[in-house]
Amino acid sequence: MERRLEEVEYLDILPPDSPEAKKGREGLKKLNFIMGNFSWFKRKLGPVAGSFGGIVAVLEIGAGDGSLGSYLYREPLLKGKLRITGLDRIPRPGCWPKEWDWIKSDLFEALDGALLDRQDFKGILANMVLHHFSPGQLGVLGKWIKRVNPSFLFFCEPLRSRLSLIELFLLRLAGLNEVTFHDGWLSIKSGFRDEELVSFLKLEERDWYCNISSNWMGAYRLEATAR
Repeated sequence: MERRLEEVEYLDILPPDSPEAKKGREGLKKLNFIMGNFSWFKRKLGPVAGSFGGIVAVLEIGAGDGSLGSYLYREPLLKGKLRITGLDRIPRPGCWPKEWDWIKSDLFEALDGALLDRQDFKGILANMVLHHFSPGQLGVLGKWIKRVNPSFLFFCEPLRSRLSLIELFLLRLAGLNEVTFHDGWLSIKSGFRDEELVSFLKLEERDWYCNISSNWMGAYRLEATAR
């Protein structure tokens, strides 16, 4: 099953406050819960939170409606140990913690400037966003990662497989809304498998220890720690 980037997802073009976009974001929250994405980030961040002698500064790429950040903020074991900066093209969500920063910008415009370089991010998170990017764009992101030299990367994306498509179709029959189904179908087709994301980001073995995992509900996960 080849990776395909052909169509634009509805949530990329719908006005953020439209009823359709709100319905799509609610459906995406359900998919994240089913896939276990948020709990995976919590488990991975637990050991590193507070391990740098203070609050750990983290960047979340494509933070969207702030669901992941607000979930992590409410986690007692992480409370006061993380400071996550959210980055997205949409305005700061109302649920985003007041103590945390928000950057309203296109990712690649932000990478092209000096704003992100001036901040000492120890880690970078991305949840269901990197599949939107072409190999060339992921290469640009990889060059920036190499330049700023974070200590860890936690990325969760769709697993590109026929089983993932079948499971999504079954969720549609069970009531998943049209926006989430449409976007989910395209997301799976543009998702990752095997070592693809490591290769696209050009994470070299001499610099990174990379662990790739997946689960039966269609999550593809990359955990990378600096050597």
